Order: sequence, then structure tokens, then C-alpha cells
Amino acid sequence: MFTEIFGDSPQVKVIDLLITQDNLEYTKKEIAECADVGRSTLYTFWDILERYNIVKKTRRIGNTWLYKINTDSEAVKALQEFQLRIVDIIVNEESKEKKPDSKNTYHSEENKMLMAVAED
Repeated sequence: MFTEIFGDSPQVKVIDLLITQDNLEYTKKEIAECADVGRSTLYTFWDILERYNIVKKTRRIGNTWLYKINTDSEAVKALQEFQLRIVDIIVNEESKEKKPDSKNTYHSEENKMLMAVAED
């Protein structure tokens, strides 16, 4: 969702992945792979994600830490709320596009009645 709106910068890709899959834990390597960003690129902004509490460590397996989105973070809550609002807007817009125009419906019904009278 975020990449559709804000483009496919590495930061947006990572946040989009983590918010979309908020129940999953990842290693940094997996985050880079799943978000389709280079690991070295991920490391250039990882400290910002930690500083703003966007990601949190969940557990350690051997020497490797697992991370996930920090749903307790005010920043993440704001991003999630934004995502929900955007989805609502998109759904409303799409439903407006699919509704038939009431004038056209009326005229088509009127035309059917006139044709039926003409046939009699």
C-alpha cells in the first residue's frame, strides 16, 4: 500500500513489508530479501527505524536477532491508521465508480416502458 502511494524507495519498501506482515518476525537478511532491497542499503537506515521505535527485537536464535514492527510505537500506530484510512478512501472511490448513475437507470427504465407501450 505505501509503495503505491510513496514510491519504491528502500525505506518505504521495508515499512510496507513490516506493516503488512505485522505478525511475522524477520532477520535483517530476510527483511532485505522480502522487501527487495540490498542488505547494505537496509543497514544505511536501520538505526533510524530503531531510534524511532518502528522495529523491535523479538528474540535471538543463535547469534541472529529477529525483528518485527513495533505495534506499541506511536509512529507505527499512526502509520497503521493512515493505511486503514487510505484503504477506506480507495474502497469508497471504487464503490462510487461501480454504482450506476441514477439518471441513467431512470432513463433506461423509462425507455423500456416506452418501448413496451410502442409494441402494444
